[in-house]
Amino acid sequence: MKKQKKTTFLHLLIFFVITLTSVYAQDQNQFGFAGDREQTFVAGSPESVAIWKQWCALHEKGDVEGITALASENIRIEAPGGKLTINGKEALTAFLTQWFDDNEQVRVTPEWGVPLKFINQQGNPIDGDWVTSGFSLQINDGTETTVEQNHANVYIENGLIQYFQVLQYKVSTLAQVTLSVDLSSYDGEFSTVGVFGSFNDWCGSCNPMTDKDGDGVYTTTIQAIPGELQYKFILDEQGVEESFESGDPCTTTVDIYTNRVLQVEGNMTLEPVCFNSCSSCE
Repeated sequence: MKKQKKTTFLHLLIFFVITLTSVYAQDQNQFGFAGDREQTFVAGSPESVAIWKQWCALHEKGDVEGITALASENIRIEAPGGKLTINGKEALTAFLTQWFDDNEQVRVTPEWGVPLKFINQQGNPIDGDWVTSGFSLQINDGTETTVEQNHANVYIENGLIQYFQVLQYKVSTLAQVTLSVDLSSYDGEFSTVGVFGSFNDWCGSCNPMTDKDGDGVYTTTIQAIPGELQYKFILDEQGVEESFESGDPCTTTVDIYTNRVLQVEGNMTLEPVCFNSCSSCE
């Protein structure tokens, strides 16, 4: 009699777990498709996104131990076009060690990401999450800097990256662009001079400019992806920034913002211009 009660309780427990799991999937806002099946995903865990972002951040530090601590023993990584496949943590360790030794800088910057949990044919969520993410990969080999615009499909389970596939859709070599601003006739007071723009996410303190010969002309060299570059010169880390009218010849206007604009086609050195002007001070 006791054995029968125990068996009945076990059956009820199993039924409860299965029912609860199914309810979990049904209660979520299901979306997407897989093959001919509709509504096959629900939102994944924020923790999975955090793991992916941590994985990316550790590359700039060259932290092989930290990166591999986030990888499963049987991790598999597939690079674009079948150029490289890494199988297992040992192979990953060897690859990263050589990669970081060969390059002065490796920077992985996630630009967006969405965690997804797959719903199987029984209507139940799988254990892990997929994180689909857009990211840039910047590599400086000591001679030049290249930037790749990539997409990753990353599978994370039990807090470890099990698999990811990289899809590449743009590769650029960064250009060296030398900019100069003439403040010799500027009437106001200032302590520092700099430049900010689309090349540095409009960071006011990231690219200071210097006047080595004391003639009032401040210069710096930035790295920029070929194409349109928007920028402005600034004083005191954006305490004062240039102001232009829409339609000024060296500018472009997007919404309410009017900035200097330049088409970068390779390494360039621009002639000095006056602060708040499209022309020289002479």
